[in-house]
Amino acid sequence: MNKINVKKEVLNVLLTLVAAALSAFGLHVFVYPASFAPAGIDGVATMLQEITKFNAGYYSLIINIPLLIIAWFFLKKKYVVYTVLFTLISSLMLVVLGEVNFYQYQDTGAGLIAAVFSGVMLGVRTGIMLRIGASSGGVDIVASIVQSKRAHGNIEKIITLICYVIIGVSYFLYGDLNSILLSIIQMFVFEKASAVLMKETRNAVEFKIVTRNPEEIKNDIIYVLKHGATIIDSRGMYTDEGSSMIISVVNIRQIPEFLKITKKYPNTFVYYSDVTGVNGNFRWYKDDIAK
Repeated sequence: MNKINVKKEVLNVLLTLVAAALSAFGLHVFVYPASFAPAGIDGVATMLQEITKFNAGYYSLIINIPLLIIAWFFLKKKYVVYTVLFTLISSLMLVVLGEVNFYQYQDTGAGLIAAVFSGVMLGVRTGIMLRIGASSGGVDIVASIVQSKRAHGNIEKIITLICYVIIGVSYFLYGDLNSILLSIIQMFVFEKASAVLMKETRNAVEFKIVTRNPEEIKNDIIYVLKHGATIIDSRGMYTDEGSSMIISVVNIRQIPEFLKITKKYPNTFVYYSDVTGVNGNFRWYKDDIAK
């Protein structure tokens, strides 16, 4: 049974609070008064608020709760618990900010400043949650469930497609091209901001590991990450001792988990780099036969 690292969990809770605050303030202060829909479920909640004048915090809860219930059966419990915590706090803060009529920025530049600053705040929010092994809810939950079943799937495409559909629908509510352009700008800044915390949003990352524990790491890669790898015999130039090099390509969101695996083994050296594209035959499930 794994021991709980109290200090780490306390830090994760504090980071979740920071992420929730960034989310609530970014939406309330910048997005809502600028009349555009941000990407993802935030955009759906924003549009519903615009239509019904009912606080978006309630809609965020209504949308996320069913997704989180489903996620409980497919994803790690830590992921779900921290995502629930984030959702509850950020939604509550949105309700409170609305009830007290907290300050909202009135952009005189056609909404451009609002789109940029909300994109930064929401991007950092999402990056923080991904770094601690959770998410900011909504589309990220859907993508994580898909990834749990199809580890080699390009979930970034799924997220992007859903976001652009939501942005497209917002045109029929706001009725002008400016709102669409603001949403696209916000999404672009959002992706760049989250990339600061989660590296570049590329298709994959290549890990190269020099180790004397290839079999143990192999099992972790195959059964925990559900990826394959290539093992090459190697020899240290300085020590002239034999070792193995493991080469594996994983999804970018699995970087923290992969690094956690390698830290378990002494005398292991690892480095990784971006992969701009992945093509070929892969195993969708661990029991599939690789061709």
